[in-house]
Amino acid sequence: MRLPLVLLALTAALTLRAERLTVNFNADWRFTKSDPAGAAAPGFDDAAWTTVTTPHTFNDVDTFDNWSLPGHRGEQEQWSGRTWYRKHFAAPAAWRGKKVFIEFEAVRQVAEVYLNGTKLGTAKGGFTPFGFDLTPHLRFDAPNVLAVRVDNRFAKDPLDPSLAPQAATNEKTHPNLGQLSQQFNETIPATLDELQADQIPWNNPHWHPAHGGIYRNVRLHVTDPLHVTLPLYSFLQTEGPYAYATNVTAESADFALEIPARNERPTDDCFTVAAALFDADGREVWRGAQDVALAAGETNTFKFTAQLPQPRLWEPGYPHVYCCAIELRTKDAVIDRTEIPLGIRAVRWDAATGLWINGAHTKLHGWGQKPTNEWPGLGAALPDWLHAYTSQLMHDAGGNFIRWGHTPAGPAQIRAGDELGIVTLQPAGDGEHDTVGGAWALRLANFRDVLIYYRNNPSIFIWEGGNQKVTREHAAALRALMDRYDPHGGRAYAHRRADQITAEFMDVGIGTEGGREIARLPVVEGEYDREESPRRVWDDASPPNFGYPEAKGQTYQLTSEQFAVNQVKHYVTKLGAGNHAGGANWIFSDSTSGGRVAVEVARTSGEVDGVRLPKEAYFVCQVMFTYTPRVHLVGHWSYPAGTKKTVYVAANTGGEVELFLNGRSLGRAQPENRFLYTFRDVAFAPGEIKAVAYDRAGRAAATTAKHTVGPAVALRLTPITGPDGWRADGADIALLDVEAVDARGERVPTFQQRVDFAVAGPAVWRGGYNSGKIDSINHTFLDLEAGINRVALRSLTATGPVTVRASSAGLQSAAITLTPRTVAADEPPAWPKFTLPAAPQRQPAELAPRADAVAAIPAGQAGRFIKTFNYTGPNASIVHIETNAQNGRNAYVDVESPFKALPAALSGADWVQVDNRDARYHAVDLMELATAAPAVVTIAHDDRLPRPPWLGDFAPTGEQLVVNGVTLSLFARRLDAATSLTLGPNTEQANPEQAAMYLVFVNAK
Repeated sequence: MRLPLVLLALTAALTLRAERLTVNFNADWRFTKSDPAGAAAPGFDDAAWTTVTTPHTFNDVDTFDNWSLPGHRGEQEQWSGRTWYRKHFAAPAAWRGKKVFIEFEAVRQVAEVYLNGTKLGTAKGGFTPFGFDLTPHLRFDAPNVLAVRVDNRFAKDPLDPSLAPQAATNEKTHPNLGQLSQQFNETIPATLDELQADQIPWNNPHWHPAHGGIYRNVRLHVTDPLHVTLPLYSFLQTEGPYAYATNVTAESADFALEIPARNERPTDDCFTVAAALFDADGREVWRGAQDVALAAGETNTFKFTAQLPQPRLWEPGYPHVYCCAIELRTKDAVIDRTEIPLGIRAVRWDAATGLWINGAHTKLHGWGQKPTNEWPGLGAALPDWLHAYTSQLMHDAGGNFIRWGHTPAGPAQIRAGDELGIVTLQPAGDGEHDTVGGAWALRLANFRDVLIYYRNNPSIFIWEGGNQKVTREHAAALRALMDRYDPHGGRAYAHRRADQITAEFMDVGIGTEGGREIARLPVVEGEYDREESPRRVWDDASPPNFGYPEAKGQTYQLTSEQFAVNQVKHYVTKLGAGNHAGGANWIFSDSTSGGRVAVEVARTSGEVDGVRLPKEAYFVCQVMFTYTPRVHLVGHWSYPAGTKKTVYVAANTGGEVELFLNGRSLGRAQPENRFLYTFRDVAFAPGEIKAVAYDRAGRAAATTAKHTVGPAVALRLTPITGPDGWRADGADIALLDVEAVDARGERVPTFQQRVDFAVAGPAVWRGGYNSGKIDSINHTFLDLEAGINRVALRSLTATGPVTVRASSAGLQSAAITLTPRTVAADEPPAWPKFTLPAAPQRQPAELAPRADAVAAIPAGQAGRFIKTFNYTGPNASIVHIETNAQNGRNAYVDVESPFKALPAALSGADWVQVDNRDARYHAVDLMELATAAPAVVTIAHDDRLPRPPWLGDFAPTGEQLVVNGVTLSLFARRLDAATSLTLGPNTEQANPEQAAMYLVFVNAK
């Protein structure tokens, strides 16, 4: 918790400085990418090791440089193993008699920590903050040695050895996650102590790139033995302060503050607990003090309550954060001081109308994002400001929601949500599916630790118990932790892919692809629009690619234009209903985990690529997610002569859009799915193409234009650095955008060519990447894509000018010089200053549903034997449950398809009346259903298709069913109790020639 200290004393007479000292402990670690015996010993010789600054990863040289394997396996060619970090430091005499704690924001995946040869403990969460008490083992007569063994061995989804790893997605390369999870669980040991790094379910590139290291910040806290405890439970068993507000209105809020203090002095002590609350302008709005006593060795929690008049409320359009300053003092001397944030907000989730914040309806628009936030050439080890940079991009596109998946975001990422106004869903540690034994013990401990560490951050609205349903016992245990450690924070508990068992403990449901498993619960979307497309591919008419030919036969073959256009349909049809709270597009930036296209080094589902350069989809989201009038022309206007193409425009003004070419109107278009406007067969002519968007009254409300750009003549370099410049601290990053420009200095959108770089001065070249090439990172060359690319340099601790020169055949070179600045070793990480709006910026009231709307159970979501049902295929809106299967009734919803000669076992059954047009859809999980009691579930599958892996959970019956002349084979599974099932895609093949959609029947056992 690193809020800047409030400089106002709690009393005018108090002038002594606070005695708590927080030290940036990132500098001067020694590192080896090996596991030498005896490395924990203080006298071990580490002189030959590399000196590094944390955040640090040893996977920055092997990320985004191998294919992201099909079947969602991610980039598996990453170094893994055991490594060591050691730090030598002297304990000043002033620390004698003090308590000294170390805090790691996170280490991946397993951190075994020693001080002066004594083992302090082993942390296995990988994404969870943890800390130790160094005091008992600290030396003042010699240097101290802190040693950390870091193990990033990771699990991998198996790959059929008979297939090339790069094989296109098919039934052999696409894993059945349910089966894999069951097999994986069989290998998990019974206890947490026995659990190894590669036995942790979420430590798999299917979910997260396997980047190892001390990849987040490290700090020391030096306190008096009488002190406020830290919010670090594992190893310390402490909880830290807890601030919250209840009964919140615009007129008042009931404020409460719980302060746990511990007395580790040898004697009993009387002291004063004091606190004050300051608004964002530094004005004091409340103060309080209590005279208390603690016996030696005792810990107690002291509570303040107050009513605050006219509170400044936190909401996405006005993210006001109070600072709560806490002091312990004796005889007018401050002995400890700490600060925590407080956001006061009233949150109401409603099944009929979605989300209301401070009485205002709020539609959530945003993204899922991996908390690794990985970057080509940098991996997951980023300075805080660069994490904030990604969050700022989301905010600038109108994003007000983020779902971190599926492990917790770090302190910098959560702080950015607090200060930018991004409603946050924070998980604790999960892959998908439930787990057992030592892995379950770790998952439970992670959830507890995350609740305690982040429960004061106002942006967190949802604690995610899991990326999938769990057993009733596990759901109850997770919910009990939230009720214990965050009972007053106004937050919801949720699971994705829930069933009625899990839903007993949930406040909201997390949907998938527009799904809503639990009709009675409010729903927030967790993952929609999971398609993939690289930034470098414009459209079918643009050189040099002319489409995306290398992806032929892959799961996704979308150009950037198609990817952008799909944004509109996905958002409106899946999240647009008034009773839907909105939610997360999956994902924001291209990631090395979980892709499906074999010709990319990343999962290209992002609205920005791996170096955060925006795709056209980013600007379309900006149109849909903001309420000020906007219009965007998808693509560019620099085509070969003779090109004729469809032009797409996105606008949020509600009326028509008119298209002009060189001043001549090409007509007006009506909106499709609220935001999209289509102009077909537009013949290219050099010059300007312009779109004018009109409001519903016919008035021009927004205009945009693009024009033809000339041939590239030169390169241009533009720097991006942190808010206080480029630091010479050994870990800070400077980014450089390199563009090909024409004679007028405008970027050439179709330029794709190699650029070479020369670097001189004290810096480490990290480079950039090309998404469609392996081994493109860390080199002093790469291709521009769509006229631009972005490269990175990491600073050293030495200072001096760093000059970068860029050259490319036939173009004028460019050069730039940056000079990193000297910083003190303990200077806190840089952080941007975000400006608070003058007044709340809200969704227009006319867009809100009626506040008194009544939630209706959607028709067709339940039957006699099916208790709940959800479907996420393309035609989900008309797929539903039918009851009492009989001859003559239609099997499919979209076509005349009467049952004939229905087997006796299926007579009277519930069945899912699916849309047969979805038969070729193969990209995402499709169906979730729960039975109300013991039952028999039967699948009718078209054997012209290979059997999908998930069908292995069902046994062949030997019977067949003929529907519309297609013979379907029957497979059955007997359920001995009420059960929830997830059924996968109809086929793993891309666009099979012939296919019928499978049918699902559920009958009494």
